[in-house]
Amino acid sequence: MARLCGMAVLGDLEHRIMEVLWGTDQPMSVRDVHEVLLADGKIAYTTVMTVLDRLAKKDVVSRHQESRAWIYRPARSKAEFMAGELGQVLNEAGADRCEVLAALVPTLAPSELGALASALDRAAESYRSSQR
Repeated sequence: MARLCGMAVLGDLEHRIMEVLWGTDQPMSVRDVHEVLLADGKIAYTTVMTVLDRLAKKDVVSRHQESRAWIYRPARSKAEFMAGELGQVLNEAGADRCEVLAALVPTLAPSELGALASALDRAAESYRSSQR
């Protein structure tokens, strides 16, 4: 598994599986996920099963059993998951947290800057409202 700033991130296959799950609103069985991944090349059913089990143990996916099959869905949206990952990176930055955020801004596209500005405006308004 890849590591970033001392924290675990999704490995390549975990990421591919999560993209499959995030790409649909429907819960999926191991077989469903396996069939989608087969379009990209050969992959063992048991490998998909093992990775989904590992993702469930990490609370990245939730699962329930229907008959004899486990049914999986993402525990959080892709945006929520990625925001959590970014939050962990910022926590790793410690006292340099503000510098890291400032260094990120020049890497953003104009549309991303606009989305960030809107989110900051909403957060500021929410904060002002809570202080009244």
